[in-house]
Amino acid sequence: METLRKLPTVLTAEELIDKLFRRASRTTGGNLKDRTINKLSTISNVSKDYFKKVIESHPSYESLPSFYREMVDLVVGIEDIKKALSSLHWADGMIQKIINRAIADVRKGKNPLEVYRSACGRISSIIEDIDEELRFLNEAKQKMREIPSLREMPTVVVAGSPNVGKSSFVALVSTAKPEIAEYPFTTQKIIVGYTPEIQIIDTPGILDRPLEKRSAIEKKAILCLRNVADAILFIIDPTETCGYTLKSQLSLLEEIKRTFGKPTLEVYSKSDLHSFRDRMAFSAKNGEGVEEILKEITKIAKKNYSQTSTVIADSGQTSTQEQHS
Repeated sequence: METLRKLPTVLTAEELIDKLFRRASRTTGGNLKDRTINKLSTISNVSKDYFKKVIESHPSYESLPSFYREMVDLVVGIEDIKKALSSLHWADGMIQKIINRAIADVRKGKNPLEVYRSACGRISSIIEDIDEELRFLNEAKQKMREIPSLREMPTVVVAGSPNVGKSSFVALVSTAKPEIAEYPFTTQKIIVGYTPEIQIIDTPGILDRPLEKRSAIEKKAILCLRNVADAILFIIDPTETCGYTLKSQLSLLEEIKRTFGKPTLEVYSKSDLHSFRDRMAFSAKNGEGVEEILKEITKIAKKNYSQTSTVIADSGQTSTQEQHS
């Protein structure tokens, strides 16, 4: 979802204070009283506009489609975002009260310089109080940029234990260019690629263990399997050079089939290193079986998508469409 990828950069407290007072310093006026009121009004307008831009750039997280809502909650924490935005709203209200009171004091004849210095000091303290929240929101922006924006089309999620060859397959058949290396958990984020007919998602490896013991990296794969898969391509390394036994890989396969109930194509990787052929097999090194597997999983995904498709609409609403021939 593009909204999550286009959140604005959030200034630190020091940067925001500098921005406000620098803009105020450029303000002019006929006399000291008018100049002071103009400076205070400038701080009021700039801070109000800034807080409004940051707060309103965030979507209504509760109304996001399940995939995006759960992914944001996993990588950042929706309640933490809400608390940070609430702190900015509080700071905005407090700053406006300080400025309104200061302007009233100047108009009543109090010393403009003393009123201005006092107001600036209190405003600085308010902003410094939310420095942690400002920094958190900027870090959240960076993390949410890694959440992919998915298209409404037949979607294949590639799953399996770490280092079995998921990324190699996705790189061979699609536009995606995932990092590939000979060690577990190379893929730590969701990578999306496309063929002419399907959207294919490379996910982090999953270990055969209870959900509550799985890492945040593994849970990203779980979210894809649950929310966006029209078909699952489960890759098995029967050579066990991935570092995981065939028994544990098959146990994981059965759990995924049982948990998600999605059409699943089970295939072997590294076919150049073994003779297992009770399932379809491919080799990323010599290309054996790659086209055949792509053709088969594309057919499965398109069939399931045409029967029941989860639509992620621009409005941010999710709906399930039942299509009957």
